[in-house]
Amino acid sequence: MKAVKRILLLICSIIVLMMSYHFINLYSKENVKTYVQMKVRADVPIKFQLFFSNTNNEWKEENSSTINYNNTQSWQDLKFLIPEQSRYIRLDTGSAKNQVDIKEVFIRRNTDVKVNLDKANPTFNQMSIKIIDDKVARISLQSTGNDPFLFFDASKFIQEAQLKSKWSFNGVAVTLAFLTAISVYFILRYIKDSLRLIKDFMRNRELILNLAKNDFKTKYASSYLGILWGFINPLLTIATYWFVFQVGLRNGDVGDVPFIIWFIAGIIPWFFFSDALSSATNVFTEYSYLVKKVVFKIELLPIVKIMSAFFVQLFFIVFIFIVYAGYGRFPTLFSFQLLYYLVCLVVLAVSISFFTSAIFLFFRDLNQIIAVILQMGFWFTPIGWSVSMLSDTWARIFKLNPMYYIVQGYRDSLVDHIMFFNRPYQTAYFWLFCLVMFTVGLKTFRKLKPHFSDVL
Repeated sequence: MKAVKRILLLICSIIVLMMSYHFINLYSKENVKTYVQMKVRADVPIKFQLFFSNTNNEWKEENSSTINYNNTQSWQDLKFLIPEQSRYIRLDTGSAKNQVDIKEVFIRRNTDVKVNLDKANPTFNQMSIKIIDDKVARISLQSTGNDPFLFFDASKFIQEAQLKSKWSFNGVAVTLAFLTAISVYFILRYIKDSLRLIKDFMRNRELILNLAKNDFKTKYASSYLGILWGFINPLLTIATYWFVFQVGLRNGDVGDVPFIIWFIAGIIPWFFFSDALSSATNVFTEYSYLVKKVVFKIELLPIVKIMSAFFVQLFFIVFIFIVYAGYGRFPTLFSFQLLYYLVCLVVLAVSISFFTSAIFLFFRDLNQIIAVILQMGFWFTPIGWSVSMLSDTWARIFKLNPMYYIVQGYRDSLVDHIMFFNRPYQTAYFWLFCLVMFTVGLKTFRKLKPHFSDVL
């Protein structure tokens, strides 16, 4: 029976391996972009415009992008996004007589291909070559009319960038596909334990809810304002960050969205995650009297702390809608998607806290480490800033943070009106991350549980 089970797991893993590789390749086609990048220097301010086309005689404004050059006599990087199927590239250098130096021209994808303009057989219009420096691949151009531009066939450079990136990406794709298959194998191997724990949660949901209510009340029982502190602290934090970002740093609106409503859509889920993870990590020391009772299912305690923090999150969901209504933005059908992201928040907190709560009893420094990670995590999660500010490579790295998925999901539901299934790659990654963490956490918990009483 065990041999049959392992064979079935192996077959499932192979299927997942092939599907993952195909999935990652689809992601590459849809998300990896092609750029033309160069350094320029001019003697006058210029509005550089780059056109891209499949023919050398048809240039349309909608198939172009512009970048302003204002710091005369200094080098500036220009980076233009182009479709990967482009063939011809045309660079306009303004509408007046000027002298322009161009060097370090690259076609960038997952790899960089250097373009030597002098050897790319460019066609010049109303401009002449003044200087060619082969050592640094620099070309100096002097305009001779009111419509100076150059264009050249960039297809071989684009194809080379695509080919090189394809080979380099294949290695990454195979590695990621293997990691995904191994993760799924690990999840399926211990799926019975995970399902058994979920059944315990459902069977004891009333007990969990009652304990969570009691925990929420007793958390602030010794203070004069009581449970109001659970709401006052986050509200003051929102006000502080709003003042720093919008008043102090003078962040403007994000597109056509006021900064404050864009900001609170990101920080409110962070409040829950931070509070839930911190409190759930310490739960076994706080409820040590229950841990020592053989008859009590201590597996329920982390989720008790998480549900206690969830009550505050529900208040702030209402707070979001009140603030949005003040700006004339009322709930839509997309707003109901918050229910999905609330589930994501709880699942993420549960999956991580099972691991951290078990480890904490044997490694007490973990509490301080988590505090530092959460402090850094606030800034490394795009809450007060947009991930669009980063390069493609760094953006992909920052998106590995599972809280990015939830923060972006809140904004998708409230601001951008995008459904979660329109982000299939991030959704698949998030749930795989949670399932792996939940399985790892549960196995760690089961292994260390017999020793809990000894260290308390």
